[in-house]
Amino acid sequence: MFAPRRILVPTDFTDDSDRALREAIEIAAASHGRVYMLHVDPSVPFVVGESVVDLKVVNAVVENDELITRRKMQEEARRVASQTEVEIEFDERHGVTFEEILAYMKDNLIDLVVIEPHAKKGLLKNLLGGVTDRLLKETTCPMLVLPATA
Repeated sequence: MFAPRRILVPTDFTDDSDRALREAIEIAAASHGRVYMLHVDPSVPFVVGESVVDLKVVNAVVENDELITRRKMQEEARRVASQTEVEIEFDERHGVTFEEILAYMKDNLIDLVVIEPHAKKGLLKNLLGGVTDRLLKETTCPMLVLPATA
């Protein structure tokens, strides 16, 4: 029987992410596992242009952003998992979302990814593809992709 111990939930703080977190917690509780929440910030935290910005200012902005993100993940976990004993770890990365998720999976020996589809529509879907689609193509780790909500 497959009993994942290290379960990753990428989050963007939406209701769909909450749903994925609830599912991951149920699986972790049954398999005595741990849930890892990851938020990837695709923005580049550096100023480019003719202006000179003190590195201390840039670092302070990045640290503040990471603090806010960590608080959002903790709030999401409290909202969704208030009645559980499952351990939840929080992390944030900056960069290309699917690349950072893949790297995190490798770095943390993730057994299972629980994710919502976040389907894009129209031309955007055809040009960019979705994070979930890219992960499905590039990982050998089992993934539980939740059905889209109406």
